[in-house]
Amino acid sequence: MYVPIVYHPEYFSNIGPHVFPTEKYHLIYEALVTQIPELAFAARQPEVATQEQLRRVHTAEYLADLESYEHTMRTLTSELPLTPEVVEAYYLQAGGSVYATELALEEGAAFNVGGGFHHAFADRAEGFCYINDVAVGVAHAMSEEVGDRRVDRAAVVDCDLHQGNGTARIFQDDDRVFTFSIHQENNYPVKEKGSLDIGLDDMTGDDVYLERLKEGLDTVFARFAPRFVMYVAGVDPFENDQLGGLHVTRTGMRRRDELVLDYCRRQSVPVAVVLAGGYAFSLAHTVEMHMNTYLAMHDIFGPGQGGA
Repeated sequence: MYVPIVYHPEYFSNIGPHVFPTEKYHLIYEALVTQIPELAFAARQPEVATQEQLRRVHTAEYLADLESYEHTMRTLTSELPLTPEVVEAYYLQAGGSVYATELALEEGAAFNVGGGFHHAFADRAEGFCYINDVAVGVAHAMSEEVGDRRVDRAAVVDCDLHQGNGTARIFQDDDRVFTFSIHQENNYPVKEKGSLDIGLDDMTGDDVYLERLKEGLDTVFARFAPRFVMYVAGVDPFENDQLGGLHVTRTGMRRRDELVLDYCRRQSVPVAVVLAGGYAFSLAHTVEMHMNTYLAMHDIFGPGQGGA
């Protein structure tokens, strides 16, 4: 069996001219099934996240604002339009992260062709993020909803260029969740205190990036021993990203994915991947690197590896 992918055509939403390429989702999916045709049969379509799943993370007041498309102090902190199409896409991608979590707990690994909106707080939007699907997926893994697959310790390994400040804040007082973020220090957003934060200097390249990442992973797995990992695999550390100031090459990005996923495989820890950011000057480069994350997962967990 191939590592399952979770995808829905309605992950796309029209946000107008914007640096955030919401068309990337279908382009990644199409590229993957072109390269591995069998994936068309392994793809799973999610449903929107339920209110119960969302309310494990978000406040009722904030969700009410989203559902009525109200421009309030809780929603105006977003940089995106507040329309039914956009909100539905965020609810659907959160459902995708929930489904990927379930599949990872069942099969060892799963890949959501979406998600990673780690800046959303419990009670407000931020940046390009309305729903923190990362936190929703982690909370789902620790809920009774998954039955005997329920985990008591989960880790977020966040390799997006930007610190996962919303996720860090949501789990700040929850000792069941270890939040690890490796990011460019002198960049958006205002930082929150996670369990482990590695802020990198501007123009950090492959060697230092991978060395510091390995140090962080050693800490996560040795100190905390998670039973589930949510891997936030943003590709904006790439050297030609419009919003970034790191200098990680495409080769370095692939080695990053292999390093994270191999740690999970060697420790027999289920892992779900979400995409997060990617704003390369060339959309083709963004699509390629997101696709490479799946291909790394396929090589490590797929056919012939005893995995899913």
